[in-house]
Amino acid sequence: MSPRTPPPPSASARSGRGARGGYGVGDARRRRIIEVAVKHFADRGYHATSLARIAEEVGITQPGVLHHFRTKEQLMLAALEHRDELASAREFARRPRSAAEALRTLVRLAEFNASQPGLVRMFTTLAGEAADPGHPAHAYFTGRYAMVLGLIEDSLREGSQSGELRGDVDHGAIAREVAAVMDGLQIQWCLRPDSVDMAGQFRQYAERLIRSITPDGRGLDTESPGPAPAVAPAPGTGPAGVSGTGPGPVPASESDAGTGPGAVAREPAGPGRGAVEERASGRRAGILLAALEVFAERGFRGAPLAAVAERAGLSQQGLLHYFPNKERLLVEMLDLRERVDSLRMLAEGGASPRLEHIVQLAEYNVTRPGVLQAFTVLAAESVTEGHPARDYFVERYARMRELAAAALRAELGETLPGGLTPAEGAALLLAVQDGVQLQWLLDPQAVGLPALVEAFAKLLREGA
Repeated sequence: MSPRTPPPPSASARSGRGARGGYGVGDARRRRIIEVAVKHFADRGYHATSLARIAEEVGITQPGVLHHFRTKEQLMLAALEHRDELASAREFARRPRSAAEALRTLVRLAEFNASQPGLVRMFTTLAGEAADPGHPAHAYFTGRYAMVLGLIEDSLREGSQSGELRGDVDHGAIAREVAAVMDGLQIQWCLRPDSVDMAGQFRQYAERLIRSITPDGRGLDTESPGPAPAVAPAPGTGPAGVSGTGPGPVPASESDAGTGPGAVAREPAGPGRGAVEERASGRRAGILLAALEVFAERGFRGAPLAAVAERAGLSQQGLLHYFPNKERLLVEMLDLRERVDSLRMLAEGGASPRLEHIVQLAEYNVTRPGVLQAFTVLAAESVTEGHPARDYFVERYARMRELAAAALRAELGETLPGGLTPAEGAALLLAVQDGVQLQWLLDPQAVGLPALVEAFAKLLREGA
């Protein structure tokens, strides 16, 4: 989702511009470097991308790449800007004249994105990685979201002022939701394109949204007002965020939960348990916590085992005594998360998940931003080529869509407000959860995650 992106705070260094000029002045080699870089960032993420490999594919030396882009960070920002320029030139050449036109523009952008899987994968991966404040693209995405959300909010506010939209619309909340839906659907589509019709579902969402906030119920075609049926507002008119891929609740107090997610897996010592087993269990928990922190900062591919070992206070050889390789460490960390996930536990216990559990999940998430950051980074990174967690996230999204659909069906019936089916609503729930969580990680002071989730859950229940 990218209207013309403003210069991020690091714009003075972006793309290697300055004395050497921009890539838009006919420098075919710079363009080729950027095109190859897009592919590598899409396939490997930022940390695991190698300038040497990019140079080899372009057919030049690494110093040749550095002649055009002084650092990998500059090249990454140039690749992001390239993506924005393609979208801007296609759909955002002029300012939308109405709220409906702004939404139609975003629908066309979603359709364009569906034709550009490499660009979408790169954006999804780098945006997830940028949840880490230390990531070189963090400032870029923080500035980008501020700009994009401002553009959408301004269009909605002008629509209310002109009478196109109702006067009681929460413009800021809807702007965040629209952005979240686009970004969240992209993750599901990148993981398995045949499971989610990204462009089609966003179009349907935008149509329901505009009909629910116009005084006469007209749709995206503002030239010919449609009928004004007495339908309840769609799930798209209030704050966003519901059950998704975030971690589930653990004991509320720090004394119960230990020092991190690894401590959750620790079991009480039984009568026959020896001191060696006790120490090993504690050490494994500490390693899992260290891995969580390092993966949150660098992703899986960019996190060397040596960095995890150092964070855990071990040598690399000592870590390998407990986990034979990095892939095994990742698997056990993901498995731990499954064991503390609230919806999974409810399903295994035979109870049906409900919207109230979704609100509780959001309240928990904000208490453990490190856990949320780690799994946001890993979910985004899993869309890259050959990632060891890809199958895990593909299966998890499919399962979570089923669980969310069951929760919606049990609580709201076969037809949701605005005409959604439970299956369609489930995909939307996952999308807004992931999208709003990313916004919260990028700028926690600007986003009230639990409040947005609670308001959206209330909207689904009451249809008003």
